[in-house]
Amino acid sequence: MKQKTYRFLNRLVDKITSKDCPNNDYFEYYGHKVTLQSGTHDFVDVTISDMDNRNQITFSFDFWTKELCFDGYNNYDERDSIVKAFRSIYRNISITDEPWEEDEKFYLPMLDNEEYDQETVRSEYETLLSRKVA
Repeated sequence: MKQKTYRFLNRLVDKITSKDCPNNDYFEYYGHKVTLQSGTHDFVDVTISDMDNRNQITFSFDFWTKELCFDGYNNYDERDSIVKAFRSIYRNISITDEPWEEDEKFYLPMLDNEEYDQETVRSEYETLLSRKVA
């Protein structure tokens, strides 16, 4: 099965990081609603949703500290596309991935707990660890 690409996210990050992009803006982009909110010129909070507002991606980026913070996304491929786009522009960025941390917290109490099938839990946990942003 062919993996879905998120090229629009790469183009969107290029648009967001360009000097002529307004701090506070709303626009439609490749079939998605995009809201940019910021009180300063060196920070942006981004919300991307599909046209029916069911699937959202939310993250913020601090242009001064190069800190990318994810608050929500639909899947790890979306997140990875955004990270790759920011890294192509800024190289060294720090990333806070709150949804991934929540997923990890789900598995930690089950590890080495005999109430759970350890083979399944370990397999799922290792799969999750493989998706951690490096």
